[in-house]
Amino acid sequence: MKRILTACIVSLLLLFVPQAAAEEEPDHLILINLASNQLSYFADGQYIRTFSVSTGKPDTPTPEGNFCIVNKYRNKKYYRKNIAGGAPNNPLGTRWMGLSKPQYAIHGTSKEWSIGRYESGGCIRMHDRDVQWLYARAPLRTTVIITRFHEPVEHAAHRRGYRVTSWNGQRVLQNQIGRLTVFDRVPLYWRDPYGQLVQVQTVMPNEGFAVLSHDGKGQYDIGGNFYIFDPKQSKTRYIQVPIHIMANQYKRQSGVK
Repeated sequence: MKRILTACIVSLLLLFVPQAAAEEEPDHLILINLASNQLSYFADGQYIRTFSVSTGKPDTPTPEGNFCIVNKYRNKKYYRKNIAGGAPNNPLGTRWMGLSKPQYAIHGTSKEWSIGRYESGGCIRMHDRDVQWLYARAPLRTTVIITRFHEPVEHAAHRRGYRVTSWNGQRVLQNQIGRLTVFDRVPLYWRDPYGQLVQVQTVMPNEGFAVLSHDGKGQYDIGGNFYIFDPKQSKTRYIQVPIHIMANQYKRQSGVK
């Protein structure tokens, strides 16, 4: 009797235990731009890749709004015309990712020529090779935002509430404040344990570096105790990482909600 009572108490307590971390919302975003018929994928704050897609015709438009992926199927049968899953003429292609908007999905297609056009009944069509790539990486409950914009995808995602930490399609390193591009030969220095700067090699044109700090006078810290000097600031081009990117990175690292 005591064992049964103990088991009951444990069961009751489990009802009030917070859900496991595995059930937390995935940190992924699919951003669909109806203005350009493009789908962009983000994971863990990083912009990953953009694909060309097909969206709805004027009389069967793709719905705009915030949704999420609620189901995923390989080789889904097309019940309307009783076409077997995986068949070459199946209009759903080889992968289906259903949205929280009923009857709408991101899926492959047997009409490869339609990609890039407004040709669908409202769903988002992708080349089969592309939807297979996305299917393998976007888990259930991935956020899907369908909208229209005319700006870089990272900026568009940030303005719609996703904490982007990449910049111009590249990962921003921890503590990075900018990016340096060399367009003429400049010396590279190493700071030894005694604080002395020793020239170790010459940096060739068209090389790029993450900048961790600079003095505003042409001294750039590129990490690992290495420095590039361009006092006249005539052989390099420095661009500051946008403040919102650094803020997003800090918020992610600090767990700020």
